[in-house]
Amino acid sequence: MRTRELFLQGFFFTSSCLTLLFFLSIAVHFLIGRVLFAVLIAVICLAAECFALFKLAQFLWRWSSKAAIALVRILHPGQSPATL
Repeated sequence: MRTRELFLQGFFFTSSCLTLLFFLSIAVHFLIGRVLFAVLIAVICLAAECFALFKLAQFLWRWSSKAAIALVRILHPGQSPATL
């Protein structure tokens, strides 16, 4: 049973990839298709850059929190960092 499922999965994957490739080949022959394809690629790249920027900001926020707690511990050893 597992072999049949893998065969069907491979068939559906191959047919969907070939269908998308066929539609892409049709789209690049027309100006509006090329423009829409370029916009789609630009949106995907912009989303990836926004995600990377978000992850970098998240890392810097965590790092600045650790640095602030360490600085408070050094300057005021008797206080807890919860008062920050």
